[in-house]
This record gives sequence, structure tokens and C-alpha cells, in this order.
Amino acid sequence: MEETIARYEAEMEELGKSRKEIIRQAKEEAEHLLQESNARIESTIRTIKETQAEKEKTRLARKELTDFRHSIEDLTLKEQEGKITQKMDKLRQKQEHRKEKKLPPSLSLKTRPTPVIEGNMVRIKGQTSSGKVIEIAGKNAIVIFGNIKTTVKLERLEHIHPSTISPNEIPAKSAFVSTHTQNQMYEKKLEFKQDIDVRGMRGEEALQAITYFIDDAILVGIDRVRILHGTGTGILRTLIHQYLQTVSGIKHFENEHVQLGGAGVTVVDFF
Repeated sequence: MEETIARYEAEMEELGKSRKEIIRQAKEEAEHLLQESNARIESTIRTIKETQAEKEKTRLARKELTDFRHSIEDLTLKEQEGKITQKMDKLRQKQEHRKEKKLPPSLSLKTRPTPVIEGNMVRIKGQTSSGKVIEIAGKNAIVIFGNIKTTVKLERLEHIHPSTISPNEIPAKSAFVSTHTQNQMYEKKLEFKQDIDVRGMRGEEALQAITYFIDDAILVGIDRVRILHGTGTGILRTLIHQYLQTVSGIKHFENEHVQLGGAGVTVVDFF
């Protein structure tokens, strides 16, 4: 990290030298421009003298020459100063960015996600249903969603604060998963229909039905589902695909094989 900082300090020093050179060149360019402008202004002064104008007019003409000269010089230098400032700002930003990357994890400026632990209230990323973690098993967590217990990968869960959850969603402190509940979940998985037909529904109605359908599929641990939406104008298919892109629990989705429905059916695979 020290070598990186030293290198950037050297670049800053070099940029300072370049700044002086740029200013010198800018002055030369301004002087050249002034020499061309002088001819026009001096011509005006000669005209005034030839017409025996008052001394006050001659003085004003010379003042205009001086003001014009200064304005051009200031304008040119300001433009060059602006370019130099931009370059130096960019270099500083790069330096700060690299310094941040070199910081140890404990000093990182970026907020790290709160790790999920036993007892936390969580939800599956991209979903709305909240649940409680009752056990951590390696890279997985066992979570209770309502009356359903399921195993979810830790990376798919996000910690949520109880204050953001409706009281009806928070499991009782004494909540536990009985054999009966486990059997219910198993039966629900067996009874789960892996196809949903939304043909003929309006966009909003279809998306609501699919949202519940996808949530249930993730909770009971289904690997693949099929959404029948038909072809039509393609609007409903587009809306559904846009929604599926927002669900983190989905691994992949695509059109069904042409012999099984093609573009009228979307197949969804879960992690």
C-alpha cells in the first residue's frame, strides 16, 4: 500500500510540474492572440488621432486595449486551470479508491450485511414472507415461515428488523415444528402443482397469482415450475419475465421446448 501511495504522490508532483508548463504555454498562446488583437485596436487609436479626437477618447481606447488584453489572458488561464483541476481531482479520486481497497476488513467504509444467526427474523431475498431462524446448519439455515419449516441457503437470506414486520408474522417465542407440521409440509410439497395457468388474466392479476405461486414453490423446495401464459401479443409474457428477473431464488428461466408450448410457456428453475 505504501508503494502505491508513493507512486501516486510522485504522479501528483509530476502533475504540478505539468501545471506550470501548461500555464506557460497558455500565456504564450494568449500573447500571440493579443498581438493579433493589438493591430485592430491600435488601428482604432490611429483613426482617433487622425481625426484629432479628444485626449479622453484616446485614453479610453487604450484602456479598452488593456482590459481586452487582461480578459483574454484571464479567460485562457481559467480554462487551463479548469482542465488541471479536473485532472488532479480524478487522480485524487483514484488514490482514495485504491486506499479504500487496501483497508483491512475491519476498517472498510462499506457496510457489511448483518450475518444471519439463530433466532433472527429473516426473509428470502426478493420475497416478502418473513420467518424465524431456528437452527444454523453449515451454509444452510432452518427457517419457520408460518407453519412451514424449510431449509434455505444462508446466502439467500437477509436479516430484517422485527419492527418492520407485522405482529401476525412473528412466530411465538415457544414456536416449534411438530411432527404434524413437518408432515403437513411434506404433504403440501406432494400436492403442489408445478404448473400455473394465467392465460386470459389481466397483467396485474396474473402477476399477483404468479408471485404467490413462486413464493410457495420456494418455501416447499420445488426445483422447477411451468407458467402457462400463452403467446398472444407477448405483453403478458414480457411482464412475467420482468418479474422473474427480480426474484433472487430463481436460478434460470426460459421458454418451454417448442413441442411442449414454446414461447407460450415459461419454465422456471430454482436454486
